[in-house]
Amino acid sequence: IERNKERDKKEQCQLATMGWHCITVWECQLKPKVREQTLESLAYTLNHIFLEDRKLRTYEQPNTTDSLMAAEPEAVYERKSQE
Repeated sequence: IERNKERDKKEQCQLATMGWHCITVWECQLKPKVREQTLESLAYTLNHIFLEDRKLRTYEQPNTTDSLMAAEPEAVYERKSQE
């Protein structure tokens, strides 16, 4: 069992680096006494993963005046007088 746990942990780490989420459900967690609790926990975990993966992420701009801007400075337009 310990060897299986270590193998599973290693494989889960490899899958996580590829962007996968892994959840291990042991057979003993599906016995009638604890099945409902296991399923509730599984649903909670899946919902949490789903929401975290779709969370909006904001990025802050540095508050420096010497930042490197990829665009030109704001253009100033002047009206030509009609002659």
